[in-house]
Amino acid sequence: MLILIAHGSRDSGWRESLEGLTATLQERLAPEEVRLAYMQFSGPDLPEVVAEGIREGARTFRLLPLFMASAGHVDKDIRPLVQELKKKHPEAQMVILTPVGEDPRFPDLLTRVATEAPTGS
Repeated sequence: MLILIAHGSRDSGWRESLEGLTATLQERLAPEEVRLAYMQFSGPDLPEVVAEGIREGARTFRLLPLFMASAGHVDKDIRPLVQELKKKHPEAQMVILTPVGEDPRFPDLLTRVATEAPTGS
């Protein structure tokens, strides 16, 4: 199971964008399950998503932080939380993937978005 981890917001429009991204990835990565977890302000949170996945039979969880860098939520919140989850669910394998902003391909994507973007707004 791939779990996208986002910051969270009370703004429903913000959530809709991430839920759309999750749905798109689910279509593209099927049959792998793709879920969305939030760090704060929104639910479900990571422990809830992992628990649900385990109830459904998942044992491998790839956690993709939708953050620009490891500093902050990834290092201070996600890594300690994953250690707790591993203790609570020793049958599960959990790996934290590189935050999207630190992926070496990210500058290429930004370049494409910037150069292919329509002019004006």
